[in-house]
Amino acid sequence: MNVAPASTANTNGVPTSATRSSSRDQFLKLFLTQLQYQNPLEPMQDKDFLTQLAQFTQVENAEEMARTLQQLQTLLASTQATALIGKQVAALRQGETTLTQGRVSAVRFTADGVWLVVDSKEVRLQDVLQVSG
Repeated sequence: MNVAPASTANTNGVPTSATRSSSRDQFLKLFLTQLQYQNPLEPMQDKDFLTQLAQFTQVENAEEMARTLQQLQTLLASTQATALIGKQVAALRQGETTLTQGRVSAVRFTADGVWLVVDSKEVRLQDVLQVSG
């Protein structure tokens, strides 16, 4: 009996901590149940056992890579945002039709992303359309 790894992701496509833990726990429970209820007259083949362990290791490695890439993306956004302090920017805020223009005076980091303070208005880093010295 083969066990396919289960994985779900948040809206960014990166598994959340709870999801990673949940899928890991589900895999181990299924795997242990499979071992517990196998037919003693026809035990699981060594190659099947090793294949499933290798699949589990691949899932673990993929999840670690996703975490590392997410950290790298956060670091890159932070670096880009702080480099804009003191620069003149033009941004189109979501849901608005007029540009927000001004000098970046501060950067704010939240769970929603990176925000720039432009003339006392907050704009998302990704909404910036133009930067000038």
